[in-house]
Amino acid sequence: MSNEEPANPPYDFLEKELLKMWRRSLDNEHLTIDDDFFDFGGDSLLATNLLLEIEKLTGKKLSTSLIFETGTVRELLKRVNLLDEQSTLLGCENGKIIHLFHGDFNYGGVPVKHFIKMLGNDHRIHPIPPHLPQEGESLISIEDMAKERLQSIIEMQPDDPYILAGHCNGALVGFEAARLLVSMGKEVKAVVMIDPLIPSVRRSVQVIFKIREFYIWLTGPEGKRRERLVNTWRKMYKWDSKTKDIWRLTHLITVWKKLKEMNCRIFEIPHPIRYIFHRSWRNRLSLLNERNQNHGKRLAEEMPDSGASERILYYCNVLFDYRPHSLDVPVLYVSIEFSGRAWRRICRNTTYVNICRGVHHFWDEDYMPYVFAKIREFIDR
Repeated sequence: MSNEEPANPPYDFLEKELLKMWRRSLDNEHLTIDDDFFDFGGDSLLATNLLLEIEKLTGKKLSTSLIFETGTVRELLKRVNLLDEQSTLLGCENGKIIHLFHGDFNYGGVPVKHFIKMLGNDHRIHPIPPHLPQEGESLISIEDMAKERLQSIIEMQPDDPYILAGHCNGALVGFEAARLLVSMGKEVKAVVMIDPLIPSVRRSVQVIFKIREFYIWLTGPEGKRRERLVNTWRKMYKWDSKTKDIWRLTHLITVWKKLKEMNCRIFEIPHPIRYIFHRSWRNRLSLLNERNQNHGKRLAEEMPDSGASERILYYCNVLFDYRPHSLDVPVLYVSIEFSGRAWRRICRNTTYVNICRGVHHFWDEDYMPYVFAKIREFIDR
């Protein structure tokens, strides 16, 4: 008789094996099936390794964000035993559906966990993973990524109105998905865009690209034209993160009183121009430099052979090519680390939330509840 486990292990066997994995990964023999993986010290690297073990055990290809979507052995068992893992909604059973383009192509869906925590009691979250490029794969545009995910949205929610949300590159895919839904005659109630990278949208940056392209044409070699332009794009978005508040100085005179509500110390400053020299701005630059350095070390130390750097370069090329067209849908644009004022030319019906001292991966910051309160207010209006 064969000693191999069956293709679909029984429920009790899975529960015991998953609990063993939980305890071994977290080095804690007292964990139960209701203890959350991340509350007891789990992180993205441990979650990725755990997911690989679960795939070997079950023989099923699972969503990269599965551990973040569930957290406990009990919830994970429910997902693993479903015939169609992609059809699951998370959170409140009777709430409105939020189609979440989490955009996390390196860490397996960190935003999903926080969306469930902050909005899951009132809404149902439909996590939509980003495109994960394979080695040597040709570029897929943001528009094509949206087309690939449209059927999943329709199957999950046949009837409008639709609520779409996204973080980073996922915000742009969500916006293009909204365009497709509108073209089908569907109503889009809200699009929530959290800190997307949009330097290519700015006219000032487009002028810089044209000057740079002309310089490349003069100096050559032409073969490396695109590579050098993409490197310029990467510098532009890094510059944007360091000068986000300077981009907004022309708007401060009219909005500085409202900024009191945004958990930002700018209201302590008598005049907007003085903000450039204020300590809160200097501290923010120091924080961004520290975060960027730590993020680079994290990629190198945690995932040296995972292709993380290649995926980042892939998406830099994709975002460099992205040129969105105007669309009249209600948009909540949450500017965390990157400035988003240029988006008003794409969508005039845009509400802005500006976190002056924000960082792109803001999930552990003290202003996160404020951001999600604004999101809840917008989608429930």
